[in-house]
Amino acid sequence: MTRIGRLLGTLVIVGALASCGGSGDSSSSTDATTIPAPRTEPPTTDAPATEPATTEASTTDAPTTTAPTGPTVEIVEGTDYPAGETTTITVIGTGFTDLALGSRPPLAELPTGLYVVFGTFDTEWRPSTGAPASTRRSTPENQMWAMPSASRAALDPDNLLENVFVLEEDGSFEVTLTVEPIEVVGTLAVAVYPASGAINADHEFLFPVTFS
Repeated sequence: MTRIGRLLGTLVIVGALASCGGSGDSSSSTDATTIPAPRTEPPTTDAPATEPATTEASTTDAPTTTAPTGPTVEIVEGTDYPAGETTTITVIGTGFTDLALGSRPPLAELPTGLYVVFGTFDTEWRPSTGAPASTRRSTPENQMWAMPSASRAALDPDNLLENVFVLEEDGSFEVTLTVEPIEVVGTLAVAVYPASGAINADHEFLFPVTFS
């Protein structure tokens, strides 16, 4: 090959390299085509909607304290009276519904009701403890007897006994005793307790009385 031919071949190769942007050409004007990376959005993980906790108030009301429903006895005028005078004592009872049953005729197996008595009593006087009748002393006029109507009909069908009266169906009674000071052997008192030998410790009450 002639010298001119070799020179032309060299120029052709150099031009080709220039147009292709060879790896040694850092000033190439032709950028490589690049595919942009896919846009990554931050995950849109919505927190689940949370309703505020609704703590329902308990439908159970706080326990209430109620007064006992058992029998009660009240001496209306108190228990201290003028000395040397005849006095009336009003006794009110409530809640006497669980009556003891009698064991002797005519009240056998019937509610005997209650004695309401003014008299003298020993320290151990309660029928429920086995105290005999001699520990409870009174006179007939100072002893009243409250009993259900059916029991009264069995004991006194003609309503002849002045000291017997009806105990109401709700277990209440009101009775007035006319009393005066008596010789005291033991404790002078008003007492309420089951009648006719029946036993019920919850129905035994004693209220000491004084005259001054």
